[in-house]
Amino acid sequence: MGETTLVEGKVAEAAALVRELDSRGDSPSAAVWYFYDDAEQWQLLLAGQTFDPLLPAQEPLAYRKVADAMNALTLSSLWISEVKVVSSEYPILKALRRLLRTPAEALTSAYFTDTTIDGLFIKEMVILRSA
Repeated sequence: MGETTLVEGKVAEAAALVRELDSRGDSPSAAVWYFYDDAEQWQLLLAGQTFDPLLPAQEPLAYRKVADAMNALTLSSLWISEVKVVSSEYPILKALRRLLRTPAEALTSAYFTDTTIDGLFIKEMVILRSA
């Protein structure tokens, strides 16, 4: 998996974060671990209807929602610096909806590598939710 391996603990903790956001009424419509090949790092992309109105002008409030949810959990491997709150219209997420759609509240762990969607090359990703 990439130059930097995404450990199972990060995937499990990201799923716990999504469930916590769900319980707070901030359900992400997308939660995807995405490997940025050029930076050689994984980022957890989160998007959803409660975040969209906050971006970009009130981006700190979107991150506050995520940080509050993270603080309610006991996390050992997931850091706020690994989370990227993006618009539901973020190009990667738009492409992913053509590849895989999940029910709105469902969680999965679908791993893809060396995938091209609509001309967008994706080195690696783990889709937790793509509604």
